[in-house]
Amino acid sequence: MRRRQMNKAHQIDDAAFGVVYGSITVLALLMAMHLPIERPGRQALVLFVAVFAVVLAKAYAELCERVLRTGDAATWADMRDVWLHSRTVLIAANGPSLAFFLAAIGFIESATAFVLAQVLAIGLLAFFGARIGWRVSGRLFGAIIGACVTSGAAALLSLLKFLAH
Repeated sequence: MRRRQMNKAHQIDDAAFGVVYGSITVLALLMAMHLPIERPGRQALVLFVAVFAVVLAKAYAELCERVLRTGDAATWADMRDVWLHSRTVLIAANGPSLAFFLAAIGFIESATAFVLAQVLAIGLLAFFGARIGWRVSGRLFGAIIGACVTSGAAALLSLLKFLAH
């Protein structure tokens, strides 16, 4: 059982780069949205597709870097590896896109979807910040500091949206 738990923890740690990068991307995209959001279904699609485009760009850039570093042509295995590393960025788009989808079907208001999308993105950053703090210090205090630092930085990004408008 301990080995299985370590494997899950390792998978979470491996996803950190993508999820953190994706969450920051989601927050940046949310900053570009203007309230009131009149077509939340379109926003859900735009949000997810924009993050998917970032995933493809990241994978392609990583593949280019790999080819330049090794001097070897890219193989299917190389493409699979960079996709597996890049796809975790999409995790960050799922919750916020779902929030806008829920608004599109009338389950929640568009303004609520907007706030929920921000909370979900900041929450993911807080989770990984706590994970980092725990891994570095092995203490609850370190996890709390890590969560506060990453979610605080994300909250400042979100605040910029309101200050800019």
